[in-house]
Amino acid sequence: MTADEFRAALAGEFPEVVAAVTRYEAGSLRCEVGRFRTCTEEAIDGGRHWLAERHFRFVERVLRVADPAVRNALEVSYLEDFALGEHTPERHRVVKERMPKALRRVLIGHHEWWE
Repeated sequence: MTADEFRAALAGEFPEVVAAVTRYEAGSLRCEVGRFRTCTEEAIDGGRHWLAERHFRFVERVLRVADPAVRNALEVSYLEDFALGEHTPERHRVVKERMPKALRRVLIGHHEWWE
């Protein structure tokens, strides 16, 4: 999956995420993925755990078919930044209960507090 295919898939599944991308972020894959991560964190913080799980599952699916640029953006701007971001009991619980195991292993690899 190329960056353009990723953007199209994201828009198809999560138009609200694409709408949240600022004009300064638009066109930068890493910034767009970072906004996606922020939307995931906001979903958790807002109690919309089902939506965070949908985000996690989307990332898991995309990683299976991602080209190197998309893979890198997801691994760094989504997973690594999520792992090193604010760690709250609610985020920890949602990650533990709803994030696919493969993605959670990546978080733990960046910071063990996600165990």
